[in-house]
Amino acid sequence: MQHQATTDASPDEAPAVEGRPQHREVLRNLALKNALRKRAEGVPSYKVPEAAALLSISQEYLYRLIQADGFPAIRMGQGGKPRYVVPAKAIELILEHAAAAGNCVDIAELVAEWHTLIKGGAA
Repeated sequence: MQHQATTDASPDEAPAVEGRPQHREVLRNLALKNALRKRAEGVPSYKVPEAAALLSISQEYLYRLIQADGFPAIRMGQGGKPRYVVPAKAIELILEHAAAAGNCVDIAELVAEWHTLIKGGAA
């Protein structure tokens, strides 16, 4: 499955590059730049490429986690091409939890905890 990388920065800001690896690096840097700007401005959500850049993982991997219900996200749209956004609070909570734990944190366990809290809170 192929996903189009999107950023808020204009194409004029991206230097001309040759080859796929360099192009991916430019897009990743733009996504990180946009994510850091949004974080500073208090924007409540990130695009998947931005969230992936903040977590230092590939956007493809984050899409797979989201689609497998293994990472908190908001799905918008139905059918062939839904759009996803990642709550900024989820990123912050994951990073805070990992820093406080002092060991390796399994995202699947955190997601399971969130599912339990949501179901318990809605009853």
